[in-house]
Amino acid sequence: MDRMSLRTPLNGFTLIELMVVLVLLALLLGLGVPSMQQLLHRNSLRAEAHRLLAAVNLTRSEAVMRNRPVSLCPSAMSVTGQPVCGGHYSDGWIVFSNSDRDRVIDPGTDEVLQVFAGMPPGYTLTNRSGGRELSELISYLPDGSSRKNRTLLICTPPGVALAPLGIVINIVGRPRLAQDWGQCASA
Repeated sequence: MDRMSLRTPLNGFTLIELMVVLVLLALLLGLGVPSMQQLLHRNSLRAEAHRLLAAVNLTRSEAVMRNRPVSLCPSAMSVTGQPVCGGHYSDGWIVFSNSDRDRVIDPGTDEVLQVFAGMPPGYTLTNRSGGRELSELISYLPDGSSRKNRTLLICTPPGVALAPLGIVINIVGRPRLAQDWGQCASA
C-alpha cells in the first residue's frame, strides 16, 4: 500500500461550492429584506392605529363613566413629565378629565387618566387629506358623543409605500378603524 491510500479523505467544501452558497444566500437576502421591512412597517402602522383607537375609546368610556367631559390631546408628557397639551400627536398624547373642555389641565379639577408615548420616528397623524399634522383636542361629552366628525390618518415614514390607516369618529362619537380612508402627503 502506498502512503496516499492510508490517508483519510478530506472533508469540506470546495471554493466553487462556497461561492454558489454565498450567491444563493445573497439572492435570498436581497429578496427577503425588503419584504421583511414592509412587514415591519405594516405591523407598526397597525399597532399605532390600534393604540390610538384604544385611547379614543378610553376617552369616550371615561366621559360616560365619570359623567363629565374627557379629552384627548397631543402631549409629550411621557418624555417631559409635564401635563401640558401641545405639539402633535406623533409626540405622544394624554387622556384627561376636562371640566371646561379647553386645552389646559387645571390642577384640582382636571385629572390625567392615561399617558401615551409618541409614535415611532417618521410616523405622523394627519387630517384626512394628509395636508397637516393634527394637534387639535378631541373631547367627549358625558353622553359619549363628540359632536364633531373627524378622521385621524396615521401615515408611515416617507418612502414607505403602505396605505394609511384611519380612525373615523362619527358625530355621535363612535370611532372605527378604516383602511384607505384618506391620502398621506407624498414626500
